[in-house]
Amino acid sequence: MKIDLARFLPYQLTHLATQVSNDFACVYNTEFGLSVPQWRILANLAQYGQSTAKQLCSQADMDKSTVSRAVRALSEKGYIRCKVNDDDKRATLLVLSKNGEALYEKITPQALQWEQALLSCLSNDEQHQLIAIFEKLKNKLQA
Repeated sequence: MKIDLARFLPYQLTHLATQVSNDFACVYNTEFGLSVPQWRILANLAQYGQSTAKQLCSQADMDKSTVSRAVRALSEKGYIRCKVNDDDKRATLLVLSKNGEALYEKITPQALQWEQALLSCLSNDEQHQLIAIFEKLKNKLQA
């Protein structure tokens, strides 16, 4: 028995995710000089407001060393800052700086335009179905 890669979900999802990630990188890499991990950290901090490095590993689905390097680079560029975690003094909270917020605000319209262009090949109904299918699959995997 052989696996038909054209229909094998793990292969297709990985392949599609890589293509999407590589193509989308033109939005934040070319003009703003961010790597994929740096963009993910920036986006997650914009979404959640603040996170520990450990939380970012989970939120951005990246390993500890990748998050650490991205956080260091973003900090050196002045896009994120550390603040004391009042709930746990051992864990530093990471937040976007004013420059980080401004950068995110510059990237967001281009990111949304890129997403809209990609999804334009799907009807509104298909777009809603796609999101619903992703949610079902995520829920199944988390169960």
